[in-house]
Amino acid sequence: MRDLTVVVTAHDETVVCGPTMLAADAAVAAARERGYTVEAIIALDNATEATSRYFGQDRFAHWDRRVYAEGDLGRVRNRILPETEGRFIAFLDADDMFSENWLAEGIARLDAAERAGERAIAHPELNVFFDGQSSVLVNIDQTSPLFSPYYLYFRNYYDSLCMAPREAHLESPYVSRDIPNGLSFQDFQFSIETMSRGWEHVVVRDTIIFKRRRDFSLVTESSSRKSIVRALPEMAIDRVRDLGRRA
Repeated sequence: MRDLTVVVTAHDETVVCGPTMLAADAAVAAARERGYTVEAIIALDNATEATSRYFGQDRFAHWDRRVYAEGDLGRVRNRILPETEGRFIAFLDADDMFSENWLAEGIARLDAAERAGERAIAHPELNVFFDGQSSVLVNIDQTSPLFSPYYLYFRNYYDSLCMAPREAHLESPYVSRDIPNGLSFQDFQFSIETMSRGWEHVVVRDTIIFKRRRDFSLVTESSSRKSIVRALPEMAIDRVRDLGRRA
């Protein structure tokens, strides 16, 4: 088993993947320089012909390229998980980027949590949004005094581009998106379900995820349709106060 599996998921992206893959290669190289073993996978899910041609280039031959037909971000992540070798899993969308130190520091943080007997899921300290918008989101630890489970009635604290032990994904697989019926935000539900099952969401200092905001994306479509998270027992009014609380 390797220390980490990095999965880049691609659907209809082409030239914007250039910076994505440069950033991914730099982060993988930095992790390997620290002595970690890394499996690198490109998952082409219902990829357009142009996307398939783009990732078919020889310059991506050092990545393991796999083809799927799930047509859903959550389902393709669930599908690929049993086929990976990493103790930890890190996803990257093909139009986003992460800082060069994210993988190495994320592994180190999760290793430290394991040694302390903690069940942790790691997030970068900053989410920097660009292209369709320009803003910065500062993530907080689940144990921060600023954390409140009631906030989850309105927004998700954490982005889907986390690093998690494979057991977290096996315990809390992603649900399928149903945007026409107003049900979306699979990462939001993942956050809630993992918290309720004893996983602690932690921040890795001085690391960044760069999120591209396009005019049309799954996020913008979900928001425009007023999509919501499915009704979850953890969010019941008499239970939500305990969500995310350490035992």
